[in-house]
This record gives sequence, structure tokens and C-alpha cells, in this order.
Amino acid sequence: TYPKALSVSIGEAVITIIGKGSGMIEPNMATMLVYIFTDAEIETPLLDNMLRKAVHTSFNMLSVDTDMSTSDTCIIMANGLAGKVDEHRFLETLKFACVEMTKMLARDGEGATKLLLANVNGARTEDEARVIAKSIVNSPLVKTMAYGADPNIGRVLMAIGKCACEVRPEKTEVRINHRLVYANESRVDFDEAEVRKLLNDDYVEITATLNIGDGCATAYGCDLTEGYIRENAAYYSS
Repeated sequence: TYPKALSVSIGEAVITIIGKGSGMIEPNMATMLVYIFTDAEIETPLLDNMLRKAVHTSFNMLSVDTDMSTSDTCIIMANGLAGKVDEHRFLETLKFACVEMTKMLARDGEGATKLLLANVNGARTEDEARVIAKSIVNSPLVKTMAYGADPNIGRVLMAIGKCACEVRPEKTEVRINHRLVYANESRVDFDEAEVRKLLNDDYVEITATLNIGDGCATAYGCDLTEGYIRENAAYYSS
């Protein structure tokens, strides 16, 4: 594990985030601590609303291993010393910073060697897009596919299809790091060596375009390795 912190600016103001956590993270935060500090001047009710919107598309879409504990925290504090800022710009910057911290937490998952993203576009609803995106990053077979750099597209299709969501195979497209690998109800004739090379990167992005609605979501996770097993099997707890 490594320290996770970042800062971004909005004019004269700054947002700084410090995060902690590497396992037992899912379904909505769980076993993670995130502290956000800003010197922007924003009223408490508005700041609370902004944080909830930012968490919805970041920390609540993070999963390391589908497990959880009773302890998590995400808190934001503002001292107002930098004065007022444009509220829309602040919200968008806060969302960006939370997503970047989410990626850092996922990349530092127990035993992880790769950051795994799952984008779902064109789902029937946003809720269904969130369910499918989480299913992809949570699948042990997809996670090990990413680790082994094996372009087994059937594993991704399985993770999509097992959800209780509307999916039409004839409309579905799947891409790995922007390379089309599935369309028109069949595996695309792609260069397997090329896709293996894409999967060998430490950043694997899977995009499922369902083409049946306007629902979109992105989930953040990591690969599953021998390191995760060693880390969780090699100690005694009572």
C-alpha cells in the first residue's frame, strides 16, 4: 500500500483529499476513510449536497473485493479563507478529485497490479448501468482475465448477462481499452496479440455499450492476483 493524497485548484481555492483503504471495499464505500479539505467559502447545506453528488459517481462505484465492514467515512471540511467560488465549477472539480481518489484506492487494492474500469453506456436506466458496471468489476473471472491478460470476451458477456437488467445481445458492443471485441451477437475478428498487449497494461478499461437507453455509469476496481490470496490467508486473526 502507499499514501493516497491529491490537491486540485479552483481559482484561488484548493481541494485536498486524503484517502485510506485497500480491501473490503464495496458496496457503498465500506472499510475506507476519505478526508476532504477546502478553503473555499461554501455554506454547509450546499457543501453536503455537493459531496453526496460527488460520492455517488466515485466512492460508491468502487469495489476491491465485494466485501465490507461496518466502518467507513467520507467527510468534507471548508474554512472559507479563500472566499467564494463558482459553485458549478467547484462541484465539477470536487467530482473530478473524488474520481481520481477512487482510482488511487482501486489501484492500491490488496494484491492488485492493475486498475480496472467498467463503463456502461446506453443502458435502460442509470440504476441498471450501475448494476452492470459493478458486476463487471466484481466478477472474479473478469478480474483474473485482466490479471492474466487473456482476452476471454465471454467472461465480460457473462458479467453483463447475469444481471437482472435489460440487455439485448444484438445491440450490445464491448470494447477493451477502446478496441472493439464484440458486436452483432458475436466476437469481433480482432488481433488477439494486440488485445493481449492492451490487457498487459496496468490500466484496463472495459466498455459495454447496450444501445437501449440513456443510462450510463462507471465502476472502479482492480485485478485479482495471488497477492490478494497470500495477503488474506497468511495471517491469523481471532
